Amino acid sequence: MPLRATGEAYRGANVVLLWAAQAARGYGRRTWLTYKQAEAFGAQVRKDEKACPVIYYGSAPVRDGAVTSEPDADGKTYRFLKLFHVFNVEQIDDLPPNFGAEIAAEPSELPAISEWVRGVGATIRMGGARAFYSPVTDAIHMPPLQAFDNEEAWSATLAHEAIHFTGHSSRLDRLSDYARDRKARAREELVAETGAAMLGAMLGFRPDHMEDHAAYIGDWLALLQDEPRAFLSAAAKAQAAVDWLIAKTGEAHQQQCVNSDPAKQWN
Repeated sequence: MPLRATGEAYRGANVVLLWAAQAARGYGRRTWLTYKQAEAFGAQVRKDEKACPVIYYGSAPVRDGAVTSEPDADGKTYRFLKLFHVFNVEQIDDLPPNFGAEIAAEPSELPAISEWVRGVGATIRMGGARAFYSPVTDAIHMPPLQAFDNEEAWSATLAHEAIHFTGHSSRLDRLSDYARDRKARAREELVAETGAAMLGAMLGFRPDHMEDHAAYIGDWLALLQDEPRAFLSAAAKAQAAVDWLIAKTGEAHQQQCVNSDPAKQWN
């Protein structure tokens, strides 16, 4: 997961932007700073290094008489987006020793994602030739591992379907028009792929699998032409889905601890 100078993880669309940039440029570290932040540490961005854009989401009070295009519900504040540019720590000289030294985890060091997905309450049914999530049966269907190029490709596909799982009406309720509205389907697939990218960044996957969903690209392009903010909207919904999965994992772990301690069961 890409990190800010403070060590805090990036969220939303910035996860995808920085994760892809890290992989494309071959950086082993995942911390990013603005030019001014680097200067504040007494460091210097090397000459001719290229920055990566990130998006800042904010809100501000509405000034008297001002008209905004994105007013909040209370009418007193408005939302805005601002573009910043950041550099990876590997592009910067003279940073403090060990600053941003954390290396992204290797996939082999992580628990099997199938157990993690089952841990949030999802049913995974193995078999068949196609991966999909069925809202009717509320189950994820996955082909066998042998049907994929490697284990990481299988895991990335499962992550994509796990994001769809969060869209069920009993969870985040995103799938009501999925089956009958092509644009709604394109929006949801963009959410699922963006969410899978966020999970992949957390788990240390390479972003190669994003290229495997070429079937969706035409619908995505049409959607983005009609709705320029669709990617930002999808990123926000994807982040909510990832947050839901992580929160549910915590609840499951807490319940497991209670069930394993007889003394707690009777309190």
